[in-house]
Amino acid sequence: MAASDLRAGIEPSARPSSGPDLVRALIAFSALTASATSASAQADTLLQHIALDEVVISAQAEGFDVEAFVKRVRTDTTFHKAFLHTRYHPHVVRSEARVRRQDEREMATLHRRAHLLRDGKNAALVIDSVAEAGRLRDRKGRFRYLTIEMYDDVFFPKGSFPADNTVAGRELDVQRGSRIEKYKGELKKFMFDPGTEIASVPMIGRKLALFSPEMAPLYDFRIWADERGGRPCWVFSAAAKPEHREGRTVIKTMDTWFDQETNDVLARSYRIAHSALFLDFDITISVRNIRIGEALVPVRVQYDGDWDIPFEQRELVRFWLEYTDWRPVP
Repeated sequence: MAASDLRAGIEPSARPSSGPDLVRALIAFSALTASATSASAQADTLLQHIALDEVVISAQAEGFDVEAFVKRVRTDTTFHKAFLHTRYHPHVVRSEARVRRQDEREMATLHRRAHLLRDGKNAALVIDSVAEAGRLRDRKGRFRYLTIEMYDDVFFPKGSFPADNTVAGRELDVQRGSRIEKYKGELKKFMFDPGTEIASVPMIGRKLALFSPEMAPLYDFRIWADERGGRPCWVFSAAAKPEHREGRTVIKTMDTWFDQETNDVLARSYRIAHSALFLDFDITISVRNIRIGEALVPVRVQYDGDWDIPFEQRELVRFWLEYTDWRPVP
């Protein structure tokens, strides 16, 4: 695997061709006028740092609009909506979470199977089976690990709740209040809205704004062609430049597969990492989606995180969720 592909987090079988088959062309646009808006300034800054493979360049001659595609990347809500469908359409979910030490010795495991039921305008996730092992809970029955508590809260809502799959706005709020609620909100932002600023995280919140004029020059961006589930896709990739991997960036790599026909996000994988006295984490997340009828829904979520949370023990947790038997509600 080429070093550049390692930086972008692309598997050898999925990477775009290199050498003479890869035409790296920087997109140049005219300077902004004095009346240009902030959004236009961000788009212009980003476009100056994008490389295209030869398939994309050929597609431009047939009408593919790179500027419009980049705008779609920055404003996409299909990725977030796919997650919201897990609280709207009936389905079955299986999951596994594992807690380990730094020497890879296993500390605890949690296996679950559940299904979503709809009752009119309400829904409920019913747990069918649970298997726990190791030191997963304390004497009061509470989870010992904050990451497991967040995983439980994000993916396994309790009781009956309104079945709502609308994306009210692109921003996901980081809740105020207790520390656990704050971390839950931040994890949701990390997972479902990567590339946007999280103002509540000191020192690094602005570094998460991948497409801002300040952060865009620190990355190598590219657009290339690939497939996911037999569907042709345009892939938008971002990789921190070697000289900016430590300290100046938090998102190290991010690759997003957009269906060329529907513009759905069929897959996304990314790694975020930061090391400092007050906050130390290294998290890799990947999500695969498919379209069933009119709904884009997730089929696989994977998380591998090393999170050293202030005033807590270091947590190394891996988990995955598989979603099947989707029955979209009309």
